[in-house]
Amino acid sequence: MLGQPNDEQNSGLIPRAFKHIFQNLQSASQKQYLVRASYIEIYNEEIKDLLSANKEKRDIKESPDKGTASKPI
Repeated sequence: MLGQPNDEQNSGLIPRAFKHIFQNLQSASQKQYLVRASYIEIYNEEIKDLLSANKEKRDIKESPDKGTASKPI
């Protein structure tokens, strides 16, 4: 997911996705944007937030006004 952070050729999915998003946002200089991102892994019925340093167990919650979110259990 992360790849080699100092190697452009071998960077992973997360750094490439962020680079792509922010390159496209820079071209629209007349507008302001708020970027929120989540990367979660679901494996053996356990959920991990890949962007968080905190490795506590998580649960997925859905709300009509806030959408889908990963919350600590």
